[in-house]
Amino acid sequence: MSECTVCNICAHPGKFENALEGKEIYSNVREFKHEKFTVWRCLNCGSLHSKEAVDLNYYYKHYPVKNHTMNYATRKSYRNRLRLLRKHGFKKGHTILDFGCGQGLFVSFLLQCGYNASGYDSYVEEYSDRKVVNNVYDAVTSYDVIEHDNQPVEFFEQLVRCLKQGGLLAIGTPSADKIDLSNPKKFSMELHQPYHRHILSEEALLKLGVHAGLDIVKIYHRFYFDTLYPMVNTRFLKAYVRCAGNFIDVIFEAPRLGLLFTSPQLLFYALAGYLFPPPGNITVFFRKGRS
Repeated sequence: MSECTVCNICAHPGKFENALEGKEIYSNVREFKHEKFTVWRCLNCGSLHSKEAVDLNYYYKHYPVKNHTMNYATRKSYRNRLRLLRKHGFKKGHTILDFGCGQGLFVSFLLQCGYNASGYDSYVEEYSDRKVVNNVYDAVTSYDVIEHDNQPVEFFEQLVRCLKQGGLLAIGTPSADKIDLSNPKKFSMELHQPYHRHILSEEALLKLGVHAGLDIVKIYHRFYFDTLYPMVNTRFLKAYVRCAGNFIDVIFEAPRLGLLFTSPQLLFYALAGYLFPPPGNITVFFRKGRS
């Protein structure tokens, strides 16, 4: 993967040499905690880019997200995802593709709920068959994926090609506008180096949709993990990660209940964190215009 010194998102690319700001960011994965990477902000579109060339195959070999399993919090947050899809017209009988599905947990959840779901992920053998992306679907979801891709514009165009006319696209990603590079610990989950290669600004993401001929249906500034269930909200999740050393690994390890019961703030957020949503994420629902 080549070095990024020119924005590959906006029409008039900004360059690293005239970036609005830049910061060296340590990895929030325990295996690479001593490694740091340069993140810079495009002067024109405000998107964030990871500068250094890296071998992502190497970093994904030690990726803690591979240990993600279906648990209480995952199931509740997936119900939230499904609720929003249904709110915008997704029904049983429709087909859906989860693009960048990881271990396929959301696909399995949808299948268990009686939906016709497929998944694709080039890094997971079980879901790496590209035949599925040659089909078209009533809905396509892609959560926390576009920021991992080295060519986000081409990635977005692939999502659109998978949509039927009138189809619904739900894309969730960190929002560059809300990330303060001067406080990287606060936004370590959104910055997530070196895995997050390009983090789009809201304006840049919406422009991709409009350029592709999509209609903007709804913009949400809450992470889909935000629910009213205890411990299933973004404020609690981020506070928990910070209390445990600010490594994302802890999300996929056995719960550290001792942290919860020795931190009044953490306990408060476990119960009421939904009321205090942190900035940093965006989910946009697009619809492909009917021919």
